[in-house]
Amino acid sequence: MFILTSDNHGGVYAVTNKDGLKTVQIFEEEDDAVRYLGLLDADGYKETLEVTEVEREIVIHNCAIYGYNYCIINTDDIVIPPT
Repeated sequence: MFILTSDNHGGVYAVTNKDGLKTVQIFEEEDDAVRYLGLLDADGYKETLEVTEVEREIVIHNCAIYGYNYCIINTDDIVIPPT
């Protein structure tokens, strides 16, 4: 499993919805995480992010501690960064 993390402060990238809820995206495939990162870069996302391999259970546990939602991005899912 793969997530996007900040190169600057080690935090995890999370999408924030209109209600202010944060969701960490956990990608099953590294290629999908790399593709999403490329879309963020193309949109001018200001932070430097990198793809990090993780244990799913650890991310889920940390989401629970910090009050974040999470979603698993399967190989058949198509996701694009919010504008």
